[in-house]
Amino acid sequence: MEELGQKIRSLRLGKGLSIKKLSTLLKINYTYISHIERGKSIPSEHLLKKIAKKLGADEEELEILSGKIPEDIKKILYEYPIEAPVLIRDALGSYVALKQLSFLKDKEKRLEQFFTPLDIASGMLELIGGNKTNQNARIIDPSCGDGVFLKAAKEKALGFEIFGCDIDSEHINSVKSQIPEGIFIAGNALEALLQQEGSFDFAVGNPPFSAQDNLVTDKYILNNYRLGLGKKRQAVEILFLELFVRLLKRGGKFSIILPEGILSARPHKYVRDWLASNTVIYCIISLPRNTFKKTSSKCVIISGEKLVPEGSNRGNAGSSNFVKYAVFHRGNFSEVVNMVKNKNKNSIKQAELINTEDWRPENLVFIKMRQLCKKPDWACLGELVKLRTGFVKYGKDRIFDSKPKKRSCQLIVAKNFLPVTGLDLDKARNFIDADNSSFSIKAKINNGEILFVRVGVGCCGRVAVFDGDNDAQADDWIHILTPQQGVDPWYITSWMASSYGQRLIKLISHGVGTVSISKSSLGQLLIPRLDKNTEEDIAGIFKAFTKQQIQYGLWVDVLDEIFGKHIKNLAVLVPLPTVKRQHPLQHHQYQSQPSI
Repeated sequence: MEELGQKIRSLRLGKGLSIKKLSTLLKINYTYISHIERGKSIPSEHLLKKIAKKLGADEEELEILSGKIPEDIKKILYEYPIEAPVLIRDALGSYVALKQLSFLKDKEKRLEQFFTPLDIASGMLELIGGNKTNQNARIIDPSCGDGVFLKAAKEKALGFEIFGCDIDSEHINSVKSQIPEGIFIAGNALEALLQQEGSFDFAVGNPPFSAQDNLVTDKYILNNYRLGLGKKRQAVEILFLELFVRLLKRGGKFSIILPEGILSARPHKYVRDWLASNTVIYCIISLPRNTFKKTSSKCVIISGEKLVPEGSNRGNAGSSNFVKYAVFHRGNFSEVVNMVKNKNKNSIKQAELINTEDWRPENLVFIKMRQLCKKPDWACLGELVKLRTGFVKYGKDRIFDSKPKKRSCQLIVAKNFLPVTGLDLDKARNFIDADNSSFSIKAKINNGEILFVRVGVGCCGRVAVFDGDNDAQADDWIHILTPQQGVDPWYITSWMASSYGQRLIKLISHGVGTVSISKSSLGQLLIPRLDKNTEEDIAGIFKAFTKQQIQYGLWVDVLDEIFGKHIKNLAVLVPLPTVKRQHPLQHHQYQSQPSI
């Protein structure tokens, strides 16, 4: 149980008050408050009421913590000395369980705060040198949650002065019990920590993310942040990013987890500009989906150093710095950390990064690949096909027939696609006619056109050639690609279905909650150009595989091998992050296909 002195100290710091300031408000000597907070003195009932009023605390809670039992509770205990303790314990157990359940559900709904795996937390500390002995260095996690970052700091380095803050007092109490020497504040960090600006050597953590309907709207908070000033609302993670940097001394180091959208969304360019103006960015690491339990949100780690006193006019003084970047695909995170800390081949000058619209590591990797994959050996997909997007109505107008009628056409949806490549028209049978409000001439599919699923965590990137006599229309989850004259759709699709093509497709995908690929992004996809006969031979092999409905995992290695044979340095130009599949097509099956 939290002691009275600790509670008062936590409340005082949460209000941003010094001991002397509180003593002035209470009109008592500041040494007496110091004694109370250290447990050497117990305040009178009258003083407790004044403290509760000035600190906005629950008067009865302070009274109980001081050892005084309210009269009505005393009366119950005296009248029912056996039954009352049993009832209180049962009721309290149920109350705590329900409160915790409610708290977790509410938190996930409002703030999308999900706790960080230990290996990620430890790696983030290592990125900024927080794993070494730092005698008297001050480290803070402004949204400490379960305390994983601070516990890792305590275990990996000696001499840290540890500080933490969290809006939930239950988390604070839990972390306090594990790090008793630390200083912890229960309260809204965006308010409670402003008095600590410029006080810390390290700031590390995974702040809460705003749900779309729960942005920060408090004018007092917004007006205290440059990234909130003049705005009616702001995402909590953007304000936390500014707080992390402002809490640091000049040269202090930070490592923070943020939603990917901050690095790529056009409306957030001002956030990237602010970050580049006020920090030296060490590295950016992209995390895979499902890194955090109960969410598939796409996140990134940004690590760096506070450049100048926040707000000073020194421009982009860190522009000569090289920013390292990496994409973590799963496995051992320490390997990525070591790669970034050592001679990582993937880096970009901060001055160049500032002028790059999309800071995601995936995009930076893709830009580098585009520089290496030059014409005439490579072309952008947009040069080879014309792109349009399917169409369908939603809500009450979304009405389909389950069986075809005269002059009706089948609506092709994402569910009709096989994993990676191919179509199964029987998997989802939805039909519309020209009178249906979902019907669109532009979305009708012609034989030989390429269909590409543009959205969805599980299905984005699936691709197929439409090769049937059926009348069909694509819904709005699908891009339709019409090959230019002389371009073989089966060859284009064979590359997109290969491991190399799928790797490039992942690099151009966007999205925090879900994932999507715009027409403009898809148009930038790199396609290798080979001589006409070779492209025709590869197209023939690919078509034979798909027509025979052989499982994709059994022949993709063959496809990769064929491309590797004809494209010089392919493994260097488009490095694959994962090991080869365990079930390659049998050798004799490969031999039976056309040789190239």
